[in-house]
Amino acid sequence: MPPPSRMTSTSLPSVLLFTNDIKLKGVPEFLTEKFGEELKQNFPSVSVKLVDSDTDPSERKKHLEEAEILVAKPVHFADIVDNVPNLKWVHFTFAGYEPYTDLIKKTGKVPPYKVTRQGGTFGVAMAEYVLAHIIARERKFEEMREDEKVRDWRDNYFSQFRVLSQLTIGIAGAGDIGCDVARLCKAFGMRTIGLVRTPRSQETRSEYIDEYRLTSDLPYMLAESDVICNILPSLPETNNFFNEDAFQHCTKKPLFINIGRGDCVKESTIIKALENGWLSNVILDTTDPEPLPKDSQLWSIPEVTITPHISGYVPQRMMGELFARNYQRFIKGESLEYEVDVTKLS
Repeated sequence: MPPPSRMTSTSLPSVLLFTNDIKLKGVPEFLTEKFGEELKQNFPSVSVKLVDSDTDPSERKKHLEEAEILVAKPVHFADIVDNVPNLKWVHFTFAGYEPYTDLIKKTGKVPPYKVTRQGGTFGVAMAEYVLAHIIARERKFEEMREDEKVRDWRDNYFSQFRVLSQLTIGIAGAGDIGCDVARLCKAFGMRTIGLVRTPRSQETRSEYIDEYRLTSDLPYMLAESDVICNILPSLPETNNFFNEDAFQHCTKKPLFINIGRGDCVKESTIIKALENGWLSNVILDTTDPEPLPKDSQLWSIPEVTITPHISGYVPQRMMGELFARNYQRFIKGESLEYEVDVTKLS
């Protein structure tokens, strides 16, 4: 992907990587210069600067005021949106961007710069996360680990399990990520049901989804599924999507995995669904709110596994590949991949 000949090294717009994450010893930072490695490989002369929690405040202010292209988490950008007067394009490192959307809705102003989100990279990692939890639960790996601690040998007990080809997974949100989940599940012989908001034509259907159903068919999907995977975004129509009335349709005591948005299901609903036997186990990578408060009852329920919204984390260089492609498009004046329609944010 060579730079266009009309662009000189001095005219290439610089890139600012911005993060407010507090550095913790032994914990790798979410955003570092590695994000820009793919870009630098194709555009060696482009300037890529990192502003983080260690950057001098005056330097930070200067870099933000000069920034034309910015890469940041949505929640971090919401804090500095008034400090980037020359901004032409912001790229969010998450697929979702609710903190920024909330901010724009409050101001009612259409932003004058382009907005893109990270897409096409999280699906593989999220699919592996889902499949890992399904296998771990069906093969009782956690119980095996506990038995190991007390030197217990229950071979007869652990030999009783279901192979994945016996299971049906219902995927709420059968878009790009949902189809990645379905692809791995089909590799293990699982039956897949994909829930979508609008009908899919034959040519737009994924070969990995055995059966497409509309959101109005949620009761059917819940009744058929041994595993339920939520990948729905945070929208007015998805808020409390999985409510008590819905979970009562579960006939197989399924495993519920939430890698979508936390507000799709309430904490009280999860607790009641487990108490009533509508669900057997729950895996939550997203919660509402986040981080999950320390006094939340969910922490102490054995059937609930909580992870800190990390199912979609991928190597930074892999994330940077999309940005590098979009940088090429940006300097050529072309439309960007995964561009957000800012006119609909306010």
